[in-house]
Amino acid sequence: MKQKFLALLVLICCSAAVMGQTTISAEEWTAANDAYQKQDWKTAAAVYEKIAKAEDRNPQAKYRLGIALLNLGKASEAQAPLEGALSISPNSVFAFALARAYARSGNAEKLYPLFDRSMVLGGISASTISGEKDFDAIRKDAKFVEYVKKLDGVANPCRARPEYRQFDFWVGEWAPQNPQGLTVGTSSIQLILNDCVIFENWNTPQGGGRSFSLWDVRDGKWHQTWVDGRGGITRYVGGIEGDKMVLVAETVSPTGQKGRMRMTYSRLADGSVRQHGESSSDNGKTWTTAYEFKYVKAK
Repeated sequence: MKQKFLALLVLICCSAAVMGQTTISAEEWTAANDAYQKQDWKTAAAVYEKIAKAEDRNPQAKYRLGIALLNLGKASEAQAPLEGALSISPNSVFAFALARAYARSGNAEKLYPLFDRSMVLGGISASTISGEKDFDAIRKDAKFVEYVKKLDGVANPCRARPEYRQFDFWVGEWAPQNPQGLTVGTSSIQLILNDCVIFENWNTPQGGGRSFSLWDVRDGKWHQTWVDGRGGITRYVGGIEGDKMVLVAETVSPTGQKGRMRMTYSRLADGSVRQHGESSSDNGKTWTTAYEFKYVKAK
């Protein structure tokens, strides 16, 4: 093992020499990382500048040098290493850091083209931009406000498209009741994963289950996957019909009989939600009620 490690080390050193790079010792890397974590920006800038010069194609060293310089109030000096990092490894993190440097130095001529590029790289969330003081001077500018909206729409597509919000009426903490008005269990319906997914946590004295629902931009339909504590799994597909969410699944019984299940969710005037489950054994020609619940707000 030791021989293999030494051989690998020699190979790395030789590769660095071929690329015209000076080898940076492990101690220097440790010193740079420690200074960065401790926010000792003067030390971090000095060490990362040495690393960036020795390893000209190292985007992380250039990025951290740029951040250190930004924190030392040297926005103009930070631009070159951050531009270098972004050119080597295009991503939204590096783009945001460079945007900070442009904004702080009042370089709007480069700021907005960078924002255009950032949309291709994955966008920047509005919360990230709003939490950064470097943009205070232009925060109220109409052009900046519009860009923030667009960048956030790319970074958080599920919050920007209305289709993702069609099923939000089901979100909440519920005490589902049967048609006789008896509470049959609890159901916690939450928005998760940047508001892209509706997560259902259903529990009753007899058992429980979980489901994940989301709108898929590829086919323009809603998909729900249900799993339970008995090893069951059902996949529903559907969408909004009028003011109701209708989801249908193809099913197979333990004996191999094929059928369909349909769930219809309706928002009621009192703020509760009706879930009507139906089954069909004739390919959807006729339907029979399998269950019916009224989701009442939990107290």
